[in-house]
Amino acid sequence: MNVSQTQVLKIPVIDADAENVKPYGHLLGDDVSKPGLGIPFYQGRVLEGENIDFSYRGTATFRTAKIMPGYPPIIWLERHLHMTQMFIGLGQAPFIMVMSPPNHDNGEDLPNLHQVQALRFAAGHGLLLHLGTWHDFPIACDRPVVILTANSDEVVTALSQMQTPGEMNQGDVYKISLPKRLNCELHLDI
Repeated sequence: MNVSQTQVLKIPVIDADAENVKPYGHLLGDDVSKPGLGIPFYQGRVLEGENIDFSYRGTATFRTAKIMPGYPPIIWLERHLHMTQMFIGLGQAPFIMVMSPPNHDNGEDLPNLHQVQALRFAAGHGLLLHLGTWHDFPIACDRPVVILTANSDEVVTALSQMQTPGEMNQGDVYKISLPKRLNCELHLDI
């Protein structure tokens, strides 16, 4: 019997900045985007930024999750085609996102592993994903981190209805197993 071993791809972790986040979404940080929105209250004290382009289908759901530190192998990636999911780190700890750019416009239904990046977001920062960005759930570094997540109710419902971890294609969640589909898992090169 010939059993093939799962390939391990090591992904370096790099610090997120506005430029390297662009293929996956928009960096949210310690400044407002395009200040100057014409709201007349609190002039000289508040710089209003543009609206954050969070889009979803159905009802918006905002949740927090506390993530324990550690660097697990990445065996799942998912995407959402009807929601620009948002992750914001609260508190003083950074977090890591493993992502691959959207490719659904090309008719592809698997992530391009040659384009996967692991980006470390500074404490108090976050990102708004583009539609279709492949991603895993945020990873805590050396300290627990609380993440504020903007979702749609259909995504939360679909994920919470799963009895055991497995691939899924329901409720705007298309989640794949990297070992099953691509015979690999991703490891962070810290």
